[in-house]
Amino acid sequence: QELASVCVGLLGEGCLQRGLRLLHLSKLFMLFQFNDFGAWFSFSRWRTDMQRIASSSQALHSAAKSQTAGAVGAVDVVDPSFKEPGWRIGLVTYCNYNNSATNLTAQSRSSKGAYAKKHGYKLLHIEEPFVTQAHPWMNKLIAIQRNLEDYDWLFWVDCDLFFMNPAKTVDALIHAAFTRTPDASLLIAEDGMMLNSGSFLLRNNAWGKDFLARTVDLLSAPMPQSFQHMPWHEQAPLMYLGLVPSVLEGLQSPSMPGPLSAGYDSHVVLLRQRALNSYPQELVQKTKHALPHDGFEEGDLVISFNGCSSVLGRDFCEDMYQRYHDESIVRLE
Repeated sequence: QELASVCVGLLGEGCLQRGLRLLHLSKLFMLFQFNDFGAWFSFSRWRTDMQRIASSSQALHSAAKSQTAGAVGAVDVVDPSFKEPGWRIGLVTYCNYNNSATNLTAQSRSSKGAYAKKHGYKLLHIEEPFVTQAHPWMNKLIAIQRNLEDYDWLFWVDCDLFFMNPAKTVDALIHAAFTRTPDASLLIAEDGMMLNSGSFLLRNNAWGKDFLARTVDLLSAPMPQSFQHMPWHEQAPLMYLGLVPSVLEGLQSPSMPGPLSAGYDSHVVLLRQRALNSYPQELVQKTKHALPHDGFEEGDLVISFNGCSSVLGRDFCEDMYQRYHDESIVRLE
């Protein structure tokens, strides 16, 4: 947090992107051993508090969001219907809900299946766990790991995500990322909190397979090296490995010309949240005082209900799932 403050103080707009990601990393470090203190953030071993980090993040978020020049900020998708027939693209998700309590598994299967069929993508809709004596979200990583070799790209999409625009393609997201760098291997977006792994694309190459293996290692390692007790599950090691050590590069030369990049590994390309991870407007409005998420708007590729029940309540969200699912099927079929 102090490094972010010094960087922004010295470089001003030149450190908006880097300063924001240093604050994201501050949140990660602060809650590394989450179970030590539960929600008692004020008892963190770090000399700060979550409110201070959150307010600093909000101050940088809106300014950083407007930067797109060069290798700075998120990439825009300019040709949303782009198609490359030679790419082998798969959609993968893991749904393991109690079917007597929610219809999410069936809703997910039908929405993702209709979208995959329309564009010729293969859907891997996994509904049984690979492992039970491990962190539950290890199944998410294993689902990707066991299938990546068969595709050029795998598009991870959480179970509570529906496709809403049949005219937009996954190919277009990859095409947009390649305008930033031919080395693009992890395509992902940030929400108002930090990097969010509710949906992302991983490339079948040496970097992608190594990155995934290291993410699995950090989620499964014994304490105190493990991220398994983090409140953000597999998202925590994924973000850590995406930022460290690259987030420190260039900080030793504060007189560098031009703004610093966001600080992610050169294989990581940020896309706009609305490109692949839009949240329902109801959730966005409920949390806007603290978290500037991007809400679903007509024309967006997907709607993702990340954290819906914890914010809006289970019954309210179940009604929304059904409403958006039904609309999804009408549009896709």
